[in-house]
Amino acid sequence: MTTKRITIGWRGFSTARETAYGVPAPVDTAFNFEGSPTDIAVETALTDEKEITGFNEASAHEVLNWKLEGSHKQRALPHNLAYLLGLVMGQVTTDQPNAVGDPTVYRHFIERDLSTSELKSVTLVEHDGIQARSYPGVFGKSVKLTGERGDFLKVEAEFGGMGKEEASGLSKPALAAESYLRYGDVQFTRGGALTGSVAGGDLAVSGSPVSFAADLISFEWTLDNQARPIYAMGDGSGFVSRVERGDRFEHKLTAELEMQDDTHKTALLSGTPYVLNIPVTGSVISGGSGAFNFLCDIVFPRVVYRQAQKTADDQALIVKAGFQVLDDPVYGSVIVKVVNQQPGYLL
Repeated sequence: MTTKRITIGWRGFSTARETAYGVPAPVDTAFNFEGSPTDIAVETALTDEKEITGFNEASAHEVLNWKLEGSHKQRALPHNLAYLLGLVMGQVTTDQPNAVGDPTVYRHFIERDLSTSELKSVTLVEHDGIQARSYPGVFGKSVKLTGERGDFLKVEAEFGGMGKEEASGLSKPALAAESYLRYGDVQFTRGGALTGSVAGGDLAVSGSPVSFAADLISFEWTLDNQARPIYAMGDGSGFVSRVERGDRFEHKLTAELEMQDDTHKTALLSGTPYVLNIPVTGSVISGGSGAFNFLCDIVFPRVVYRQAQKTADDQALIVKAGFQVLDDPVYGSVIVKVVNQQPGYLL
């Protein structure tokens, strides 16, 4: 007997959505990942221990239903950010900003899908170092993006699944030809005004937003859709029948900044709403005009400070800022724009 290693394993997803929940879609993209492999687990199992059966202990055991709860963690790429945020938020609008001069460049606007409570699902195939297994009915639950000085941006997503596991003969799909996003790619601005629209393809932060990139030590944003798996009456499969988001999306947005003055405390006291923008701009996309870069641009149309606590790291003064993400009547709570060479997500 020899020890099996996960180091030769891989993880792949379908970029297309499943046509119906649990109906597998073609798995066509691979992501590197950290941590443990994906596995199914028992959701509910019952015994007859509360019934009088003539035995001292339980004499029967039955599994009622199954679940899948997994996580995906790695350094951030435009591709994995667009994919994971699309799964959690639900709506992806894709166009080509210059189809003639840059035919391989695609732009994706990712928004909350408020038109339905039902979440879109995809198919996961994972090789755990022993064999490949297929997991249909995978849905996004939450995404956390973190960045700090001197490091790569990192993304961590929580996902669920219907609980079904099948053997797969799929070979590893291709990885996207993108570079990981670094701390030097990050900007962090407050203020200005949001103009244009997703439909018009001209969404932009205009005016004179203030940049805090030089002061920024780290930031963290978590978005949770409060996903709820449903085991429907009449479905005797034991697997999740469908999945819906919760009543509200939940945000957690924080940042640590070098303290230069009372700017953040003043904004806290005034309760002024701002546009908060975190554009992360990678390398130039080659093979075309050279006018487009790999990009993940996170826009919060309306935030206020809920915390601006000053503290010290050794002798350096810093501000621990926390933001309340508000729902703007025109633009919603968050819009993410991704530019890369992937033709679409969740189609």
